[in-house]
Amino acid sequence: MDIKLVADILLENALETPILNALIPNADNYTVLALQPYGDIEASADGVRNRDRDLATKQFGKFLEYAKETQADLVITPEYSMPWEVLSAAISGDMGPIPGKLWALGCESTKISELESMKESLAPFATVIYEPLKASSTRFVSPLAYIFVSPPESDNGEAKTVVLVQFKTHPMADSDHFETNNMEQGTCIYQFGRSSGQNLGLVSLICADVFEFNGEIADEIYDRALILHIQLNPNPRHKEFLDCRGLLLGRSGDATEILCLNWSEDVKMSIGGHDINWKNIAGSAWYLKSKEFDDRDITLCRNHRQGLYYTWLEPCRSHALFFNYKPAIFLFTATKVAHVAVAGSASRRRGPQLTKTCNWNDEEGHWVEKTTADDGFSAVITESGNAQTEIKRVVDANPLKVERILALCAGEIKSNEDWYKVNLLDSCVIDSSEIIHRITFAQDTHQQARKFRIARLRRCSSLWEIIKSKDLPPALSDLKPGFSFKWSHKSPHQNVESMSGKLATVIYMGEGYDLTHVEETEKHIADFLHKSSLDIDQSLAAKQRLHVWYRDGTGAVIPYKSRRYLKIDQTDNRSPFDIGREE
Repeated sequence: MDIKLVADILLENALETPILNALIPNADNYTVLALQPYGDIEASADGVRNRDRDLATKQFGKFLEYAKETQADLVITPEYSMPWEVLSAAISGDMGPIPGKLWALGCESTKISELESMKESLAPFATVIYEPLKASSTRFVSPLAYIFVSPPESDNGEAKTVVLVQFKTHPMADSDHFETNNMEQGTCIYQFGRSSGQNLGLVSLICADVFEFNGEIADEIYDRALILHIQLNPNPRHKEFLDCRGLLLGRSGDATEILCLNWSEDVKMSIGGHDINWKNIAGSAWYLKSKEFDDRDITLCRNHRQGLYYTWLEPCRSHALFFNYKPAIFLFTATKVAHVAVAGSASRRRGPQLTKTCNWNDEEGHWVEKTTADDGFSAVITESGNAQTEIKRVVDANPLKVERILALCAGEIKSNEDWYKVNLLDSCVIDSSEIIHRITFAQDTHQQARKFRIARLRRCSSLWEIIKSKDLPPALSDLKPGFSFKWSHKSPHQNVESMSGKLATVIYMGEGYDLTHVEETEKHIADFLHKSSLDIDQSLAAKQRLHVWYRDGTGAVIPYKSRRYLKIDQTDNRSPFDIGREE
């Protein structure tokens, strides 16, 4: 895999290098329009393309109309998706990008001979450039078409539309060797920026290009760069793909972003007349390392409503925001991957903000904006039993508060008083497998993700019934007439509120824990309550209103009662972890 500068390719063709809005390292935001299409695909020795030609023509045609309407700075589609006839019609009809914009469109497969014909037919409207491969080859290529405007050579010259085509360099490792036997491989990828007076770079990888990826390539492209990874991938969490992200995000600095764009969930593919349902996740995501990332609840919840869900990728110390798995158009406003010569007071790289999500309306024949995306939580909320009405009330206001409430209800918090921050909250943290444990984003079908969600919700259901049916300690007697779930940044270690407005911390540890672990959990939360209190009286009151239940080996629900907080006249101003404290 060779990396070639776009500026050099354009120079060889007597064309000027464009200044792209997305790659100017200033404080201005830029916009990204991405299509995650519905997958009804046919594949044969002749290539890979959309099976329903009429539907694809309508959907992708309207998508490019929307790109023109919004004047998005960067427009993206995944591998094997854009019909060439739709793209050709847009270019010849003067519906392509204007100066400063870049379209990076994964196109349906084609053959070099067909690409030659298209180059001739588009000659009056655009200059088509691609790596020279065998024109006589009967194999197809998996192409990415960059479309942009090359500025005029002089004041009286003319700007020229350019179609720069990059080919996939490595076949997918499927058991039938479909691409190995039928796909012509390219040898290079193109890099925007760098030598054109712009400090930011942009490169694209086409799905299995990552099989040839290594540390040397990562070093060449990662710094101050936006890396696009377009895919038609039944397993976006395959080790090779995870490793590629790990190499890029594992480099020093915080100016690396990766935008992975796959097809939607549940792709259906016909190969040789045999229909296969992949039952895949989408896995499209935006990864970034910005230190100034906007992790405020108001921002993350606004993204959530639209269909962009936050996680923290712990091994890479990176933010990973996953797209809703359903077919959709996503319109983002994003900060640049790096700011250069920008005043510190103006430089805040917030990350992507999802401003619009559109779904296809077949009756109307166009993309229709949706104010709220289906995050899948409604399908699992019943696991919380009689607590579901309360859970729904909170999730409608703030999904992240539900994640925190459920973590507290289960006693599953880290030994860190900031456990509730999104980069520490256990359901928001993902490991190198990228299996998503989010409760309120419930589209991940992996067994481990399902098991986690169900266990967390059922623990909450059990706690609800315990409070309703068990004898409560005197300090919590006001919960008996009724209570509600509540979480706030002012009282982060408390999860319920009585009808009289008094807060408390209630936990059901479930089974599988010995008394030592239960005691440690109680001690940690008591310590957090103590440290977050304004005075001794508030500390004691909060600790008295902390209560933990667990299930012992016989199956009985046992209350854990700490003697430290029982006496109403006790004035303990020390942490439960004070080594000088008397037992």
